[in-house]
Amino acid sequence: MAKVRTVDGKRGKTYRVQFMRNGQKIDRTFPRKKDAELFLARITSSEDLADALTSVALNSSSFSEVARQYLDQYTGRDRSAIQRIGWWSERLGDKPVGKITRQHVKNGLDSLLKDEKAQATVNRYQAALSAVFAWFNDENDTKHNPAREVRQQTEDNARTRFLSEDEIAALLDAASRSKWDRLHLLIHMALTTGARRSELINLRWCDIDFQHKTALLERTKNGSQRSLALTTAVIAELMPFREIGEGYLFPHSSRLNAPFREFDHLWRACLIDAGITNFRFHDLRHSSASIMAKTGASLLELADHLGHKSMAMVQRYSHLSTAHKVQKAESTFGDLTRRAAR
Repeated sequence: MAKVRTVDGKRGKTYRVQFMRNGQKIDRTFPRKKDAELFLARITSSEDLADALTSVALNSSSFSEVARQYLDQYTGRDRSAIQRIGWWSERLGDKPVGKITRQHVKNGLDSLLKDEKAQATVNRYQAALSAVFAWFNDENDTKHNPAREVRQQTEDNARTRFLSEDEIAALLDAASRSKWDRLHLLIHMALTTGARRSELINLRWCDIDFQHKTALLERTKNGSQRSLALTTAVIAELMPFREIGEGYLFPHSSRLNAPFREFDHLWRACLIDAGITNFRFHDLRHSSASIMAKTGASLLELADHLGHKSMAMVQRYSHLSTAHKVQKAESTFGDLTRRAAR
C-alpha cells in the first residue's frame, strides 16, 4: 500500500512515495512532505492518474502517432474534426499520451481563445481531442482523458453580429489589398452564399459548375449535399484562378493538394485595415442572411440559403424580415384611407 516515507539524506530530509500498479513500480521523491502527501492523495483517488503513470501504452505512445492512427480509421463526415486533430497533433507532438495533462489541454484552448476563436469553435477543438483519447482508451483498455477534465466554454448561440453596408464595402476594399490574392474572393463568396468557412475552404474546382453558376457541397455539416448559388460577380472573380481537376479553390501555398485553412492572421489584418471590430469570419454567414432578410426573403428561403434543416436556427433573423414587411406594408397601404377619400 502506498504511503509517504521520510528519507534522511546528505542534503536533508526528502519524502518518498512508492507504489505498484500494472506490474510497474513507481517511485517519486519530493522536497516537501506536503507535496508528497498531495501526490499520494491524487493517485489514491484517481485511477486515471495512476494508470497514466504506469501504463506502457500511455507512456510509450506519442500523441502525434496516436492522432495519425485515429485519423486512419476515422469515417466521420466532419472535415473540420480532421483539421482540429491536426492542430492538436502539431501542438502536442511527440509528448506521450499519458503525460498530457489537464493543464496542457487548458493551455491549448486558451491559445485558441486568444486567437479570437468563438467559444463554440473552441469546444469543438476540445471535443475532437477528447474523441482521440476515448478511442485510444478503448483500444488499450486505459482510462486517461484530460480533455474531459476541462470545463467547456459557454456558447452564445444567439450572437448575431451583422455588417452594415459601409462595413461590407470597407471589408472588401481591405481584402483587395491583402497579401493573399484570394482573400477577397473568399469573403465575397461567404457574403453571397452564406456558406460556412470549412465548406468554402474545402471546395474543389470540380465542384464548380460555371454554366449553371453553382458550387456543389458534397458533404455538409448536416450530412447532406447542398448547392450554393454563385452570382455573376463571383463567377467573374473565379475565372482568373480557374483550373481543371480536383485542385482546391483556396490551395495551401506550400502543402501539396491541401486547402489553405490557416489564414486567420490575414483575416485579422484585413479587419484591422477595414477598421472593423468584434467580428468573426463566421459572422459573414450571419451578414449574408441579414442581407437576404432585409430584401424580403422568407424564413424558409433563409433556411435553404444557409443549409439549415430546422427553422428554429433562422428565427434570429425573423425581426429583419418583419421590419421589411412593415416597410413594404407602409409603402403599399400607408395612404390607403387618403386614396379612398378621393
